[in-house]
Amino acid sequence: MIRTIVIGVLLFVVFAIVFAPASLLRTVIPAGSSVELLEPSGTLWSGTADLYLAGRPAGRLDFDFDATAIARGALGYDIALAGPEHALTGAVSLRPGSGEAMVQGRASAAFANQWLAAYDIAIAGDLTFREAHVQIPYDVAETGAGVSSGTVAWTGGPVQYILSGRSYAGVLPPLIAYLGEALETVVIPENGETPLLRAEVLPRGFVRVGVTRLMTKLAGNPWPGSHLDHEVVLEVEEQLF
Repeated sequence: MIRTIVIGVLLFVVFAIVFAPASLLRTVIPAGSSVELLEPSGTLWSGTADLYLAGRPAGRLDFDFDATAIARGALGYDIALAGPEHALTGAVSLRPGSGEAMVQGRASAAFANQWLAAYDIAIAGDLTFREAHVQIPYDVAETGAGVSSGTVAWTGGPVQYILSGRSYAGVLPPLIAYLGEALETVVIPENGETPLLRAEVLPRGFVRVGVTRLMTKLAGNPWPGSHLDHEVVLEVEEQLF
């Protein structure tokens, strides 16, 4: 009798683990995060959900549990994110104190413009993510700490933006954003060496973006004065977290 009860309890535990619903994933996402999973289906180990980033739809997310991540002390998944404007694959993992993500694939500018619109910027063309990797501690809003690597390439094309209440337009060449350590990014022309943009995450959830003189020329609003093309002539800070 006792043996039967023990076996029954073990079977219950096994089935509860194997068929744990995908909705449990939402419980491990840190409170206050900009990441949301809506309408999850499947199990904790393999399923789908609608992914929202900063309140905007990012596509349908397919995820499969990565057992090898356990050896690294993390809860990890292989992912595929698809929508009418993008097809991305990669991996994500959550561990005590930090989260990590790597993506690669292609996306149209329309996908990125959802978030760029908040800064009065619109671009055309296509983006290619090449093992773009970010590791961010949960207290990044306070410390600004983190690690990044990989590249994001853009095919170039028309750019529209608003600065100081005035609308501007320009045509940019193909660009590459290099993701560096400490959550720093440098953007340069694909066939050049002069930086156009520099961005870094600061403590207290702020992001600082520096614009060089060459960028202002290409963007149709040349900066006055005798600055060299690589010099930062305009810096802005925006609270991101």
